Amino acid sequence: MKDGSLRWPPYLLIGLLPVIAAVIYMTGQRYDAAAVNFTFQKGGAESIQLPEDVEGYKKVGRPRQFTKDNLYEYNNGHAEYFIAKGFSSLTVYEYAKADTQADTLVEIYDMGKPIQAFAVLTDELPADSTAASVGTMGYTLSRGVLFFAGRYYVKIVTFNDSVPAGKIASVVEKSIGADAEPFTLFDRFPKFGKVVATQFIKENYRGLDFVHDALEREYELDGEKVAVCLIQQPEKTLAAYLNFFKTSNTKYSIVEHGGKQLYKVDDKYEGQWVLIPLEDTLIGVFGKLSDDKLMEIISLNSPRG
Repeated sequence: MKDGSLRWPPYLLIGLLPVIAAVIYMTGQRYDAAAVNFTFQKGGAESIQLPEDVEGYKKVGRPRQFTKDNLYEYNNGHAEYFIAKGFSSLTVYEYAKADTQADTLVEIYDMGKPIQAFAVLTDELPADSTAASVGTMGYTLSRGVLFFAGRYYVKIVTFNDSVPAGKIASVVEKSIGADAEPFTLFDRFPKFGKVVATQFIKENYRGLDFVHDALEREYELDGEKVAVCLIQQPEKTLAAYLNFFKTSNTKYSIVEHGGKQLYKVDDKYEGQWVLIPLEDTLIGVFGKLSDDKLMEIISLNSPRG
């Protein structure tokens, strides 16, 4: 070899492979997720400090923190769900009575936006939950509490019946404090009939791939089901709807009502429904409503002053 370069004999390279494998293995054994410098959203879940003692339950160890990069290590199999919903960071606390193993988990998820925290809450809510006065919206479970406050989704899980999960939830809510943004979107829904369900659909609302970030409330009114939906990006989504009506031969008519244009749609799948474009939202009304009820919805969603 006259070029002066160094070349390793093949047998020596083969001999190095077990050494390399051993180094990789030992490095993996010493891996500490908490020591990795992941980037967190400023003021996110990692900034919330819970007290050392809550109702006689003491904090166990240091809180664990996760981001999109390593959430799968804590929530394997469900991490992609949270990330798709807008997840930013997670902090996990453990509590226990003195001289006992940890029997209470407090998970604080920073979901980026209040609407996204609300979406996760409604998705994860089991059938046997009951409403609780905690956070913007909260529920008690057989062993735990779920609630959201601002952009935070909080999940408290206990492993025995004696844990005061409700009191722990109140402490967590106070610890979130001013970081919790106000959530006023519920105020834009009318107060008629019986509320059956409220949910947030991040994408593909009613099977349409151009409708995203839809907040829907379903009512029972005079024995009929009615759904009112608030959709963001009104101009863009309205244009997409009109194009869809054209390409799918869906019939609609435009009527003036209360100084607003309403699109009355005759849909072979959804039946008759109404699309109401306003300044900062697009409203879909599915089911039969009187003109007075439609005006109530328009009034709640029209800017004042």
